[in-house]
Order: sequence, then C-alpha cells, then structure tokens
Amino acid sequence: MALTIPNRFFPGTLTDGDQVNADFDAVAAYVNGSLETVATHNSDLALLPKGKMGYAQVTATQGSITTPVVDLTSLTLTFTALASRYYRVSGFGLFASTVADDMFTVTITDGAGTQLQQASIQLRVANVSQLWTIQYVVQPGAGSKTYKLRSVRATGTGTGTLTAGATFPNFILIEDIGL
Repeated sequence: MALTIPNRFFPGTLTDGDQVNADFDAVAAYVNGSLETVATHNSDLALLPKGKMGYAQVTATQGSITTPVVDLTSLTLTFTALASRYYRVSGFGLFASTVADDMFTVTITDGAGTQLQQASIQLRVANVSQLWTIQYVVQPGAGSKTYKLRSVRATGTGTGTLTAGATFPNFILIEDIGL
C-alpha cells in the first residue's frame, strides 16, 4: 500500500481545514494499514517451522544388543509439544554385528514404549559398522512428550553393537516442522 497525500500546500496559500484533515486521514490510514499488515505477517510467522526442539547424542559404543528390545543409551528426549504442530523425530547412527547376515531393527517409540516407526538393518558382513537412519512425523497434541530409540536383533544369532565415537556420534533429534 502506497502513501498518497491528497492535497499539496504552497507557502503563502490559504488552506482549508478539511484539506488538512484529509491529509492526516491519509497518513493515519497508511499507518493503520501497515500495522494490520505487520499483524498479518506475525500471524503467518506462527505457521513456520520453529526448528530444533531437542537433541541428544551418544559417543560411546553400546554392545550386547540381542533380544529382548533395549533402549539405546542416552537416545531419549522429552520436550513440550504445542497444539496443532507437526514434529519430526529423527535418529542416526552406526550398527555392527558379530555374525554376518544378522538383521537388527531400530525403532522410535513414545514414552510408554509404543512403537511408532521401525528401520531394519541387514548386516551382511560381521564386525563392520553400517549406517542407519530413521524418521517419524507426528502431530502429538500439546504437552510433555517423550520419544526414544530402541533396538533388538530381528534375525540371526550375533550380538549387535551400536557403534559411536567423538567424531561419529549417534543421535536423536526432534524438530518442529510447522503447522
């Protein structure tokens, strides 16, 4: 919206009060319109992603993963969700097994242990770490929410190891991805 002043005044010219008031009205309309635009933009900004809500990483290897399902140490996050927003829960790491062709799963669960997503890792070579990733998008409702990464041997006879270190951490990340 452009500012348009309806009247021009020149030195030495008599002016009418209505003309002056019309100019003030034009400026007021422009300013008020700008304020409404700002309010609209602020409302639109609420729709945008808010980014990282939580992040946890582990740099220590976790071994002896077989059956039953185990929590991946330090890969649990609790955060406060807002109503009507979507969140992405992501996990990343390395996994190895003592036996070739074992299959392990990594799952995302809620705080009660309900499985929400699963990634399968087929480990073709013994004692060689393989990359895994997992993601889950959720609109959980408002309040405190907990998500965690868990693992179990699905097939085979080997012992699994979550492989991690200072330069190759495993992590869980929760991001607000918007409305």
